[in-house]
Amino acid sequence: MTLEEQIERSFGLKNPTLKHLHTPVNDVVQVTTPSSKFALKLYNRASRAAKDVKWELDLIEHLVEQGAPVVRPVRGTAGYVEEFIVDGQPQAAALFEWAPGEKPKAGHDTYILLGKAAARIHKAADSFVEASSRDNYDAHLLIDEQLERMKPLLVEAKQWSKMTALAERLKQHVANPLLDKGICHMDLTLDNVHRAGDTLTVFDFDSAGTCWRALEPYGVLRFSEDYFKNWLEGYRSVRTFSQENEQAVAAFGIIGDLRVVAWKLGVARSSRGEPLLTVAELPGVVDEWLAWERNMLQ
Repeated sequence: MTLEEQIERSFGLKNPTLKHLHTPVNDVVQVTTPSSKFALKLYNRASRAAKDVKWELDLIEHLVEQGAPVVRPVRGTAGYVEEFIVDGQPQAAALFEWAPGEKPKAGHDTYILLGKAAARIHKAADSFVEASSRDNYDAHLLIDEQLERMKPLLVEAKQWSKMTALAERLKQHVANPLLDKGICHMDLTLDNVHRAGDTLTVFDFDSAGTCWRALEPYGVLRFSEDYFKNWLEGYRSVRTFSQENEQAVAAFGIIGDLRVVAWKLGVARSSRGEPLLTVAELPGVVDEWLAWERNMLQ
């Protein structure tokens, strides 16, 4: 059965036109009909089982019900999570309405809107009652596991001792019991939102799980301290973000990046294709992290 036929069988969309978007982790297909446009997400078999996808869709359904600015899922014959056969193998699939607008350009107003969106998602997620478990991004998962995945490459690059020492220092920065924890998007960048006017719609909750809320804007801070201030302005217009959380974001500027580098090295569960980073480049990456620590965490 072709992909088009499976889409028609599961969602009742007749004669859809498909465009593969060549996304890096999961396979996303733009589905167009004469009257509507959708995004079909085919989940990476190596990193997401059906129960993981169900958790994600349960969360998104809850966020929609609570009025958070997130993409709406489309119910199929089996619910929100369908099983498709792709290349002869079963693959979890979900269909979403196409988020209105387009990827926004970086700007002060955009990051205010992004902060507001993060706060609205966090606020709505606080009342989510989990029917099943999902990733708990604690220090072990965020730091220890990532280093173990990278260990052979870090040893080869003669960076292992530097990184184990850095890891212990990073753990001290996030040991503060006053830091807010809860469900986070975990990848809330401009790549995962569309903007239409002054409305942002957030999508791709594949990495979502329980974590320190101070991790959510780490990529904004790494990109621009000014845009981080805008993000904070937007967030605080909806929900509290304490000074302790604000100060901790800098530590997550390294901690959050560990997962990204592990993925680029090809050692993450969700990695696929040729690695985007080589062993020869690792010393430069570690030096950058140590420079960030000296400049932002001292």
